[in-house]
Amino acid sequence: MANAQINPLFIKMLTGEDAGEFPTISSLPGDYVNTIFKNKKQLAPIHDENQHMLTCKSCGRKGRYDVGTLTVNMEGFKGKPDSQKDIQMTGYFRCKHCNDAGNWELPNTLLLSVTAQALLLLGGSEPHRNITFGKNQLFDGTSHQYPTDAEEHLLQILNENPDDAYIWNRLGNLYQKGNRPELAVCAFEHSIRLDPKQVESHYTLGDMLAQIEELPNAGYHFRQMLLHARDYKKLPAEKLREMIAIGLRALFLIYDHTEGKVSFLPTLEEIEASGQQETQSRNIVDMEMDIFPDDIETFYPLAEMFMGPRSKEIPLRERTFNVPKVTNASVKRKKKKRKRRK
Repeated sequence: MANAQINPLFIKMLTGEDAGEFPTISSLPGDYVNTIFKNKKQLAPIHDENQHMLTCKSCGRKGRYDVGTLTVNMEGFKGKPDSQKDIQMTGYFRCKHCNDAGNWELPNTLLLSVTAQALLLLGGSEPHRNITFGKNQLFDGTSHQYPTDAEEHLLQILNENPDDAYIWNRLGNLYQKGNRPELAVCAFEHSIRLDPKQVESHYTLGDMLAQIEELPNAGYHFRQMLLHARDYKKLPAEKLREMIAIGLRALFLIYDHTEGKVSFLPTLEEIEASGQQETQSRNIVDMEMDIFPDDIETFYPLAEMFMGPRSKEIPLRERTFNVPKVTNASVKRKKKKRKRRK
């Protein structure tokens, strides 16, 4: 029987316990892992399925694996990749038989496919959507052929600083892009256990849970994202605003779908629990805005409000929350001035 393709070191870093050479899904800690695993087909895949038959050099056995999107380094390209190392993959997989990773013999069919697509690109045509050209890099600028190589790199960083919630979030992103949501959700949950203000993890957990219709839990994580956005420094202001706006739209749709049973904005209890009674704006109830779920920019003013001082980092011409609105009173004053000039 094929194993669960889980890195034993990942389990040990999460739990402090040895799960053996072949950890199972039951070894994964977290509140949502079983629900996500059972409903993973409901989650939108990050990449299209891209199955290839690979040979594990460690045990010599073959297996079919979803390699994800292939990224080809075109530097020095002369009709074919100089070596298999010119090809990077996004799909996360380990040997189904020995659970080793990163030690693969790629089939000629894959290499020929990459070569054909590279020639198309050089000829001015668009390559297949499962093949891109360039170089994949992690947040720290390092580049790795397989996601399992990148995983080892991140786990080594965490070995030096196991309480770094941001690195746990990056690890979760790696698993999510590798179409392993059950691994991703463990990393995201662990990151917010370490730091309840890890906004990106709250956002992604909310998105994953919304997709499988776990709406109350999804709403909770989206609202936590809102509460802690003003203190989050890991994203540029404009990207932070975009993420918050997408989360607000999801909250609005959940609120509408549940007929108000799931709150659109943070509740008083959540605000008090976060300790932000004084920093959360009292102007929410006074805001006048038109929200259109199909237009993400209509959520920008509210997103900027939750960003607090960080909204000032957005160029003035692109801000929406501080733009003065013309009131009926100001219109009347303008009309009176015009009359006096006559």
